[in-house]
Amino acid sequence: MAQITMDMIKELRERTSAGVVDCKKVLAETNGDIEKAIEELQKRGIAKAAKKQGRIAAEGKVGMCVANGGRVVALVEMNCETDFVAKGEKFAALYNAIAGQVAGMSNPTVESLAASPYVLDKNITVEQAVTNFTAATGEKITLRRVERYEIKEGTGRIGTYNHDNGRICVIAEVTTKDAAVAAGDDFGAMADDVAMHIAAMNPSYIQEKDIPAADIAKQNEIFTAQVKEEGKPEKIAPKIVEGKLAKWKKENCLVDQIFVKDSETTVAALLASFGDDVRVVRFVRYEVGEGIQKRVNDLAAEVAEMMK
Repeated sequence: MAQITMDMIKELRERTSAGVVDCKKVLAETNGDIEKAIEELQKRGIAKAAKKQGRIAAEGKVGMCVANGGRVVALVEMNCETDFVAKGEKFAALYNAIAGQVAGMSNPTVESLAASPYVLDKNITVEQAVTNFTAATGEKITLRRVERYEIKEGTGRIGTYNHDNGRICVIAEVTTKDAAVAAGDDFGAMADDVAMHIAAMNPSYIQEKDIPAADIAKQNEIFTAQVKEEGKPEKIAPKIVEGKLAKWKKENCLVDQIFVKDSETTVAALLASFGDDVRVVRFVRYEVGEGIQKRVNDLAAEVAEMMK
């Protein structure tokens, strides 16, 4: 039996990008034969999966699961590298199953979800299921973020909206103290309309009082610089900045926005039409790949990198 050294593990890691534990285990199984170890890692999909981890996964889908009569809604964003994989039935089966798993968890995080037994195969974790899918498709698959809302019966509704089959998904909790109103179909439809509005208009806050002081200060600084650049007189500059800031607040606060389905009313007015106490207390909007820097293919740069 060959002695497995750190140099051997290091070489295998560098050639396959597999983890230390996997490298050590396979080297022991192949009696220290590097080439056989590489082949074994490839057979198991570990080397292929690990090699993909440097790639950018900015495509994908958002899975949504509505459970317990609509009182629980879960979202999970899973990313891949190409639109081709994102639209595949097997990828849909994966992210939908995981979304259902999130719905059944308490205070889920990406980390706790990844470590949980996979709902469709209790012998592996969710993380292993994702790694297996990476190996099967040849694309980097990433479990990016999760969200779960739960409300008590009679306190309101969770509005949902799924745009373009998981490209943008929104959940919004709309509350009322009137249980009879909350149970109504019209109230449920209104909550879904609010979610649709959020998908379309992408507000940053619910209302003005929710805007952090740091965000207001930052915008004030930006508008002040803009006014100065425009060469406005110093006497009127503060008023102009004040006006710009007020407009920015209205454009970015949900309740102050013009309702996307009716240009004659605001979201605040829509809520008020169902009762003075009706409120949107929280919402989350997931858009696939937002905030991820997508790779721009540069053939010349790739060739130059290969030549190195």
